[in-house]
Order: sequence, then structure tokens, then C-alpha cells
Amino acid sequence: MKEKVLLVDDSRQAREAIKAALAGLFSVFIEADDGLAAIKSFVEEKPGFIVTDIEMPSINGYRFISTIRNMDDGRDVPIILLSGSKDSLKKKLTGFNLGASDFLMKPFENEELIARVKSLLRVRNLMEELKEKNTLLEKLAVTDELTGLNNRRHFFESTHSQMALGLRHHFKIACLLMDIDHFKKINDTYGHMAGDEVLRKMGSLLKACKRDGEELARFGGEEFVMCLFNTDSESAVLAAERFRRLVGEHDFSSVAQGLKITLSIGVAVWPQERVTSIDELVRAADKALYKSKSLGRDMVTLFEWTPGIKLA
Repeated sequence: MKEKVLLVDDSRQAREAIKAALAGLFSVFIEADDGLAAIKSFVEEKPGFIVTDIEMPSINGYRFISTIRNMDDGRDVPIILLSGSKDSLKKKLTGFNLGASDFLMKPFENEELIARVKSLLRVRNLMEELKEKNTLLEKLAVTDELTGLNNRRHFFESTHSQMALGLRHHFKIACLLMDIDHFKKINDTYGHMAGDEVLRKMGSLLKACKRDGEELARFGGEEFVMCLFNTDSESAVLAAERFRRLVGEHDFSSVAQGLKITLSIGVAVWPQERVTSIDELVRAADKALYKSKSLGRDMVTLFEWTPGIKLA
């Protein structure tokens, strides 16, 4: 990727001097002769570094820096502020307070400018690397490593906020708790590597079949959970049947010859009697799942509260 620098100075001679000094560090030089033109160039070109003079027509260097720092794309871009006038300390402090990364008096020594630019580039690159690592860590914290789906933690965090929306706007939320039938037998017969591959394929199947806005996660072990928003009982059961048939008809022979997989699914819808939170909604779906298992597996059961049922 080509490294871009934006040079802002009303003196063409000064810009040429900066270009000559930094020729070995940047491959693309974008030039502007005042702050207004520089703002336009920054928006269009997205340079990764800026060198700007203070004294310019239209918009001076101070206002230019302040404008850039108020942009999302400009908050972390290194900016060297140049000045050729007196009161350098006052100008330096003003520049730093507005967001300048460094300050240099004109005329400057090329070696000093190069050294300061290199230092700022190192800091910028380290910050970008740190951001990427933090983003990866945040993703890993909410992602199931085996299937690549969201994990249980992310599921509860997301659906808590969705239930708050549902409470305000009076829409229903359906929870589907899905369990692979006889999964222990798969591990015992074909080995745990095959079992892991079944889980990965299951995650891919469910992800491909789910619709935008639906929350899917690996709940733990061989269980998967999904929330459908603004969905009533009838639609939720139809969706669960769609998933059950999808898995039952899928060819898992790439894992083991002749391997067939079925799903038992429990469905619960909020709001209803005694179901007032996401935790209780999941427990209600778990009750329905247990019934699907006890009635023979490979089926969908809808939870309906009756007196005597405990969700604790």
C-alpha cells in the first residue's frame, strides 16, 4: 500500500523542499496551498501523514488541524506543524493544544525533519497494530473458537438489549434451543475429531440458513441457540422445523460414511406467563427441548407455561 503524505503550505518552494527531504519515506505527495484546499484533499485522498504550515490564507494551520482532529478519519493521523515566525513557544503550545503531533521551525534541517517523521510513523504504526490486536481480542471474546459463531456470552449481551427494545415496542421474541441428537455416540463411534467437524458443519449450516437480524450462537457442547425478533409462536415453530429438516437432509458423509444427523429443538416465545427475562426464555426453551428429547428426538416442541412448571 502506498504511503500518502499531505503537504500544506502557501509557498510552492517550501512544499518542494519538504518533498525533497521526504522522498524516501513517502510514495505519494498531495499538495495544498491553504487550509481550505487541504481539508478537501484530506477528505478525498485520506493521507496517513500531514505536514502543515501555520501562516496561510483562507484557513490557517491552526483551524486546519482543529478541523482534521474533529473528523473520525483524522483523529490519529500524525501532523507536523511548521512555523517560520517569531513567538515559537506560544505557537508551539497553541498547536499542541489543538492536536499537532510535533512542531518544527523553518528553515529546518532535512535530517531533523526526517527523524521526526520516522518517529511519528513508528508510533502511528504501533498504535494501528495495537488497535488491530484489540479488535481481534474483542472478537475472540465473543466468538466460539470451533464454529466461528457468536458464543454464549455475546448471545446474552445482545438479547438483553433486544428484549429491552421489545418491551418498549411491544414485539415478541422467540428462542430456539437446538441440540444434536446422540452426539456422544458420534464421538464414541467416529472420534472427537469427527465430532468437532460435525459441530463446525452444523454452525455453517445454521448460519447460512438464518436470516438477517436473527441472533445465532453456540450455546455450549452440542447445543446451539437462536433468537428471532418480532416473531410469534407459529412463525418460530416453522423456522425451527426449517432448521430441523435442513440438518436432517444434509449429507454428512464427508465426516463419516453414512453419518446422519438429527436435531431436537425447543421453542419458547416472550412475553408469556412466568417468562420475563432472557434467562427465563432460554430456560423455557430448554424445558421444551427436554420434552423433544423425551418424546423420541428429531422433533420441535413449543413451550407453553402451565401451573406447576418451574423455570428456576
